[in-house]
Amino acid sequence: MRKKLEKYKSNLDKVDKNGAPVTSLVQGKKLIGLIYVTEQFDEWKTECLRILQNNFNIETRTFAPDRVILEALQSSSLGQAKGLRQIQNLCMPFVKLKKKDAVQLGAQALDLKLPFGEVQVLEENIDLIKKQLVLEGVQVLSATNPDDRAKVGPHVKQIEQNPPFPGSPTTIFLTR
Repeated sequence: MRKKLEKYKSNLDKVDKNGAPVTSLVQGKKLIGLIYVTEQFDEWKTECLRILQNNFNIETRTFAPDRVILEALQSSSLGQAKGLRQIQNLCMPFVKLKKKDAVQLGAQALDLKLPFGEVQVLEENIDLIKKQLVLEGVQVLSATNPDDRAKVGPHVKQIEQNPPFPGSPTTIFLTR
């Protein structure tokens, strides 16, 4: 969240198309953070995790070769619906991330659900988040709830481009 906030603030230091500093347009306004969470993986991510679970050796924390995993993806329902290139572009970055997590953390990194309520943990820590990031407000919202998505207005594209998944919320900063 700190990195995203720094990026947001650095964008405020730029100038608008008329040459006026953007910062002057938002001075005096409150900076808030909207944290979008989903506690379930998308269907294709669930399929990838199941394949990774089946190809993970818990004792050695190693995986079957990538070609074996790719073959399993191709023969899955996901693979039947998409071509090889689509699977590689869609799944392989996620597979690579989860493989790294599983090697470091163990098999629980491949679980389909977190062992805790992510929304509850974030809500319990709102005051700490506000204090640490120096924000006027923080809201924890559901990425799947249309009313919650509407709160971000035209920035909803950020949720679509970087959708949250369990353990990885999407944060959007706004001035109000």
